[in-house]
Amino acid sequence: MPWTFYTATGQQLKSTVTNISNLDIDGATDIGEAIANGDLLIIDNGADGTNRKTTVDRLKTYVGAAASQTEMESASSNTVFATPGRTQHHPGVAKAWGLADNNGTFTVRASYNDSQTDAGPGIVLHTFGTDFSSIYYAFVGATNGSQFVTTALQAADSCRVDSKNTTDQAAADVDWIACVFFGDQA
Repeated sequence: MPWTFYTATGQQLKSTVTNISNLDIDGATDIGEAIANGDLLIIDNGADGTNRKTTVDRLKTYVGAAASQTEMESASSNTVFATPGRTQHHPGVAKAWGLADNNGTFTVRASYNDSQTDAGPGIVLHTFGTDFSSIYYAFVGATNGSQFVTTALQAADSCRVDSKNTTDQAAADVDWIACVFFGDQA
């Protein structure tokens, strides 16, 4: 007995090969796994009812590619996009930062890639979770009142930050100290 095939709308098909214009995928089973290169998609080419197939590989050319670490570090491409996992490699993004109270009782308030410790009166040691590629990185520090901050003993894996009084330049604990570090990481 020969088989008779029908579309979801009840149209009888004349062949065992279904015309793509008759495809109804609403009731299909979910793929249940990651989409992989080579998987096929159906696309309405030009949105005029001309259905075609394509592989998911072509989505990369439409959406664009994610930036590599090298592309993020050079900050020169306008044809790739930054993913959250690569953003930290851009030269304009802080590689480490920290905020601490250092007024007799040392308390870390917030940090990123930065472990802060009290290293004596007016001294905070910042140890980085990911080292800088050299000792040549930028530091910006701020504190309250009549004190200022300066770096001493800058290393690839850490930086000592001193807070001092503006009047006599003596070491001074401060109510708070904020530090931000920019540069190339290893």
